[in-house]
Amino acid sequence: MSRTIIAAVVAIVIGALTAIAFVSTSASSSERNRTAAEQQVARAFGIVQRLNSLAVIDVRNKVERLAARPEFVDAIQNEGDRKRSADEGFRTLTASIDEQGRMREDSVGNKPDIMALVDKDGRILAMYDGQFVPNQWRVDGDPSRKSTVPGLDYILVKKERVIISDVWTQTDKGMLRVGAAPVINPSDASILGAVVIAYAQTAQNAQVDKQLLGTEIVYFDQVAPGQPHQMLASSFGSSPASSLGQVLDAEQGEKLDLEKQYPQLKTAAEYRQKDVEGVPDAPKQRYAELTFTARRRVTLDGTEYTAQGVRMPRSPSKKLEGYAPTASAGAIVLLPLAGEGGGKTGWLILLVGLGGLAIAMLGLYLSHRRLIAQVDAIELGVIDIINGNVDRTFRPVGPELDGLANGLNVMLARLLGRPEPGEEEFDDEGNPIIPGRVEFDEGEDRPAPDPDLAALAQESEPDYYKRVFTEYQAARKQAGAPDDGSFENFIAKLKVNEGKLKAQYQCRAVRFRVVTKDGKVSLKPVPIFA
Repeated sequence: MSRTIIAAVVAIVIGALTAIAFVSTSASSSERNRTAAEQQVARAFGIVQRLNSLAVIDVRNKVERLAARPEFVDAIQNEGDRKRSADEGFRTLTASIDEQGRMREDSVGNKPDIMALVDKDGRILAMYDGQFVPNQWRVDGDPSRKSTVPGLDYILVKKERVIISDVWTQTDKGMLRVGAAPVINPSDASILGAVVIAYAQTAQNAQVDKQLLGTEIVYFDQVAPGQPHQMLASSFGSSPASSLGQVLDAEQGEKLDLEKQYPQLKTAAEYRQKDVEGVPDAPKQRYAELTFTARRRVTLDGTEYTAQGVRMPRSPSKKLEGYAPTASAGAIVLLPLAGEGGGKTGWLILLVGLGGLAIAMLGLYLSHRRLIAQVDAIELGVIDIINGNVDRTFRPVGPELDGLANGLNVMLARLLGRPEPGEEEFDDEGNPIIPGRVEFDEGEDRPAPDPDLAALAQESEPDYYKRVFTEYQAARKQAGAPDDGSFENFIAKLKVNEGKLKAQYQCRAVRFRVVTKDGKVSLKPVPIFA
């Protein structure tokens, strides 16, 4: 298997394992985060329900205690002393509030944003710590109504001795938690007017709720049935809140379409039940999902949230008959589904996988370079020997292939009859002295014809080798360079060079002739083609 294929296999395996770990971890983390988000939203839903119920009861109790003060009876009946009497009545509530605007230990909540006294026709007679227009809450020209404040209007029109805590959305003040209670004439038990208090639901309040709940929260209302939802207070920016309003409007439109197509859904006592006659399962399930308090998933500004709605409750002191309008205000708690932990874990695994892949590739590259350098040194030595340099020895190339280099040196020494590694003699320059060195002429591309070619070709191989060895030794001796090389070493070198030159000349055989030139003895090749 080639090194490239090995590297590719390693890369594919590491990449596949990293991808599997990333996908499985991200999927499991995502699912855990989604489950945790839905559980947290469910807890926040329950907390908001309880907090809203406590808030409306608290407002109702405060306005009830306030309306029972005799100062308001005096303020309604005595116009000349009205402001002083009304202020004294209002101060019975504000006296329990400290300098920072917080209620003392025996009370709950903040200072009301509105405290007002109205007469039986809905005119404002006095307002604590604020400017007012007497007729600003009156409804003129409609005998069935006296005030724009829902709870106050019910008390004045029905003349009911009832205390009402409700939610009222006012254009200039937004969402208000309103409490209204009648002021009773002690002499004949008639209704002289009413006291109104109100607390604004602001973005600051929403931020406090967010800290308590651990989720985002948005308060909204519809000014009139069928009108778009207005986001009135939000714990996050106005843009997501506006997008949520569009989602609620779309869901409301879809719900109305289902009610027109399947009236049974609207009249069914339990929307989630599976036995609504005449309605297929899909519309039943979808209608259940569109129920306001059902948990749903919404996408706001590219972020997916799990959300659940809570209706803002009203709290009357007794059952209300013909009270209008229907409850439309509410709050929605939201939590992003994409948790940071799962994303970080997945990206950490991906980073570790990519780092492991990079390290593996670097390790393969460095190993490749280290081994290839040693392999190349061995390979060059082998090629040199193949090309006729049988005197070549292999030097140490590295820890991985030193054993192979030494083994090749031992093999050559035994084949050529020269000293084995560790038994050599060295010259003054530290080079090993190799006995039996044989000099060869470089082969020519087109060697000149030899006049004795026929005789040379017909000579038997044993006679030829013996004759050439004897002539070579005699010529060396005559040239003053006797050699103690063995016959076997000489023949081995001869055969190696024969093989190389046969391939070079593309001939049948190669014989050598002893040549002496300028005092140097060498062997000249003679190619034999026929």
